[in-house]
Amino acid sequence: MPTSTYCHIPTVARYLQATMPDSVLDIGVGNGKMGFIVRDILDVMMGERCMRKDWKIRLDGIEVFPGYIQDHQRALYDDILIGDAYETIDGAGKYDLLILGDVLEHFEKRKAWRFLDKCAAHSNRTIMINIPLGDRWTQGTVHGNPHEEHRSFWNIGEFELFTPQREIFGFPGPGEYGCLLVDKDDYLRHRIIEQADTLASEKGTHEALIFLEASLPLVPKDKAVAFLLVDLLLKGGRTEDAILRLKRIAEEFPDDASARQYLKMMG
Repeated sequence: MPTSTYCHIPTVARYLQATMPDSVLDIGVGNGKMGFIVRDILDVMMGERCMRKDWKIRLDGIEVFPGYIQDHQRALYDDILIGDAYETIDGAGKYDLLILGDVLEHFEKRKAWRFLDKCAAHSNRTIMINIPLGDRWTQGTVHGNPHEEHRSFWNIGEFELFTPQREIFGFPGPGEYGCLLVDKDDYLRHRIIEQADTLASEKGTHEALIFLEASLPLVPKDKAVAFLLVDLLLKGGRTEDAILRLKRIAEEFPDDASARQYLKMMG
């Protein structure tokens, strides 16, 4: 449906006040609920800009079903892109916050993860995911919109490693609903490590190293990724490169003695 539960609105408001984004991309505009909340909190309440002509927050949206978009959404959003979010986001810019309101469950699982990867590439800081959890949130075509069908089911365990800020709400019928705040760097770290581990086990150390070294610009000062690279370099017989990487870690993280201890053990 072009709307959703109201249980998470206080959490959404808290996340907005905590992150204070200057630009927001609302993916899955629907009836415009998230757009109104963004305007009301960031422009009107926090910014004290009551008149539309004074609004400063950049608020754009993506909506796959053009029939949902009416005058009230056009009044709230600066720009609304019409199309499948998976392709349409490629033409969008970068935003401080991306909101995925009841979106991921409309993709098959693998495509949903690839879409999240795209969202991370378009995020300066954070992504908010509002999502039904469990396998009882079934849905088909609604209001003549075939895109309303639920094509995947999710559980909170799939998000825990990169959502330290989250609220879970329970419903007696369909089950749980989550409002999750994702730090872009936490998400990238999780995905890079996950994919490197998968490559190492399925295709070998060499393929994992190629992927990990190519991914470093995405997380240039991430200690966990750097240590994984050291481990793979050693497994791949590139000891000198591993030592150089450890020295760099020691320089970038002077308060962490683990790299220096590692170097000492290696002689």
